[in-house]
Amino acid sequence: MCPITDLEHADMAYEWNWGANLLSSGSAVDQTISKALSSAYGDYLASLRLTAKGFGTLTARNLDEYLVRTHLEPSATQYLAALSDADRATYLAANSFITWSGGCAAFSWADFLTHVGARKKNTPAFDAFDLSAPENNEFGTGTTANRHFTLYSLRHEEGAGARLDSDIPARLHLMNPMYHLVDKVNEHRSKHWWIRLGTKDSDTALTVAGNLAARLKNLGDDVDTSYYWDAGHGADNDPGDFVKWIATVSGYRS
Repeated sequence: MCPITDLEHADMAYEWNWGANLLSSGSAVDQTISKALSSAYGDYLASLRLTAKGFGTLTARNLDEYLVRTHLEPSATQYLAALSDADRATYLAANSFITWSGGCAAFSWADFLTHVGARKKNTPAFDAFDLSAPENNEFGTGTTANRHFTLYSLRHEEGAGARLDSDIPARLHLMNPMYHLVDKVNEHRSKHWWIRLGTKDSDTALTVAGNLAARLKNLGDDVDTSYYWDAGHGADNDPGDFVKWIATVSGYRS
């Protein structure tokens, strides 16, 4: 549910996704930092060698279209189809960026970003320069409450020669499913996955779940992924379906 994972690349992913969006104050984040992180994300994405049906290899150039066509438009379509004709007409009138034709929603990535609006976090979103992010505290140890976990933020504060504490890489691997699905493929992993998040969840990047789902499908796993339309962080809009899914996967019936 709304995964905050792949933390060593989370700042990059966040800027690739939400870099152009303003803060709730109406101001823009530092675009030099945002663009540097967003550019670095392209290199990381290339290293994953993800593929998706109809898109081939996923890159920084087609990831937006992949997210729109594979996850976001189906999410909007499901949401709109469930409304009454009157409510659907009202919603579409208020959100003219959506084209509704043949029972399907269509829109551009740029218009979707405008629809989401303000980003939740400044930059860097996860490894804050001043160590103020919750994730900095997550890597605290002993009497040190907060630590950097990316070279980008560490070297921004301490200089080009700074090095991460020696235990950080192993801790990152423990928190990053992609490490166990790409770098060191775990053959004993679960083969059934339920992935959910809201389309307006700017607490993280929408790419995190998209990349995870793509890689799992590449590995042949059973993946049930859904982005809840207009929902934010922590959304859980179909708990009953989740329980039914568990019963189907496990073969257990109460």
